[in-house]
Amino acid sequence: MRATNRRRTPQGNHDMSRVETIAVDGVFARRFRPCAVALMLLSFGGCAGPIGTIRSAPPPPAPVTSFDGTYRTAIRPTSSFGLAQNTEWCDTPGQPVVTIANGRFTYMVPHPEITGSPAPIFVANMAADGSFYGESGAGLIAGQIQGMHIQGQLNGAACIYSFSGQRT
Repeated sequence: MRATNRRRTPQGNHDMSRVETIAVDGVFARRFRPCAVALMLLSFGGCAGPIGTIRSAPPPPAPVTSFDGTYRTAIRPTSSFGLAQNTEWCDTPGQPVVTIANGRFTYMVPHPEITGSPAPIFVANMAADGSFYGESGAGLIAGQIQGMHIQGQLNGAACIYSFSGQRT
């Protein structure tokens, strides 16, 4: 059973890109021009080579735990910009105790003068040389631990802070 798709329009009979419909076991299959089929086969298989060996990514490095512990810290704003400039918006008690566990820590900077806004949280990861670094939606945290002393900087949305402290 073979029929050619043609549509009757006011301008006359139009060949619908010479697509023929063939009934095959109750299912319709479309057969395109032989040139179109050849072009499709060449485009899919012409440039493909053999698939090489798929290698998985190397495992992540183990966390640096030699700096794990509790540090008592103090924070102070060093500069501000934008709407926070010349206001008390950057005033914060900071986070008096920082606990590093599995080479990672968080530092929360609450703003008691601002209501209805969550406190920004900075997340840092330790490196083997004692440096730490992290970026998040709150901003950037970076610094260094040397011996028992921690020192760092927080670059937030409108405030920059410096913090330091000692291991307890």
